[in-house]
Amino acid sequence: MFDDFMDDEEQELFENDAPETPYVSAPGLLPPRENPDLFGHEAHEKMLLSLFNENKLPHALIFAGPMGVGKTTMAFRLARFLLKEGGTDTGMDSMFGDVPAVAASMQVAPDDPVFRKVVSGGHPDLKYIERPFDEKRGVYKSGVDIESIRQIPAFLRMTSADGGWRIVIVDEADTMTRQAQNGILKILEEPPAKALLILICNRLGAMIPTIRSRCRTLNFSPLDAATLTTLLKRAAPDATSGEISTISMLADGSVGRALSLHEEKGINTLNSILSFLEGWPEWDWARIHPWADNLSKGEEKAYQSFATLFEWTAQSFLRAKAIGPQTLAEILKNDRLSALQTHYSLEQWIDICEKLKNHFIAIENSNLDKRQGVIGAFAILGGQIA
Repeated sequence: MFDDFMDDEEQELFENDAPETPYVSAPGLLPPRENPDLFGHEAHEKMLLSLFNENKLPHALIFAGPMGVGKTTMAFRLARFLLKEGGTDTGMDSMFGDVPAVAASMQVAPDDPVFRKVVSGGHPDLKYIERPFDEKRGVYKSGVDIESIRQIPAFLRMTSADGGWRIVIVDEADTMTRQAQNGILKILEEPPAKALLILICNRLGAMIPTIRSRCRTLNFSPLDAATLTTLLKRAAPDATSGEISTISMLADGSVGRALSLHEEKGINTLNSILSFLEGWPEWDWARIHPWADNLSKGEEKAYQSFATLFEWTAQSFLRAKAIGPQTLAEILKNDRLSALQTHYSLEQWIDICEKLKNHFIAIENSNLDKRQGVIGAFAILGGQIA
């Protein structure tokens, strides 16, 4: 893996400090709250079931890993299972002395009352917290704030409606402000009985160490190619096999990212980016400027797709410089792109990737003109921004 060739500072360049667009749903692939299925993380489910059956389930869990690989789906799956089990004590013998039942699966049927309550958001023993939505700007705020976290203590101290578990899921917990993280820490210091806090993190390093030390962390890996292809075929039945293959390559094992790319015609966006890059060392600004205008006037997700793919391209060139050209995707292999990739040294590519990351974060967090986000990205890659 490329991570093995980098120190901690360099590895941070491959982590996105700006929150991504929330989960994208599509026909055939339900959002996490409604999804009865989980693919690719059977080992995690088996381990959690074992802890539950042994009455050793921790009071706090961190689900860490790339966005869109199933962390939130697993959180709702675990929540439904615990809410369904209610007050069952797996460590207590029955009144007749027989062996207590051992759960073999977390599956809860979609027509089960617990499942339906969770889908509707009306289950009294489950609270889901995400980044607040800014009504004025029409976008999600950059992080989970302290006001959201302050809802948790009183909720967890309430008596369960069914005498069982009370569960809180904090999505994108790595975007919490420092004040919000301190609020979580206070909750972890004195956890109520039979209460579970699940923190979902796309970037584990953004969580303060004292929180991580008080939680059991499960690291979720990217989905393998076969699983991702299966999910894409289900979610995007209109996509050709060639499109699915390319999107799978770009998605890095994230079905959420794959769906976003498909929805925003990411292959077309990437082809446009590469056609401009092939003009290096001189950019065709006469074509780039109107393209940037159109992109900035479109949907927010179209710009996000551009930013994701532009960074992916630069990071691919960085990997090729660090490890070798064999790491390059086929779509990046041609003489004109090779001239760009080989021109810069490893140190320069690291610098370019860091500047791109900071550039896109600044555009997003400051609500700046997306047109400048596009033009500035090409200027950075051309060495025109210090």
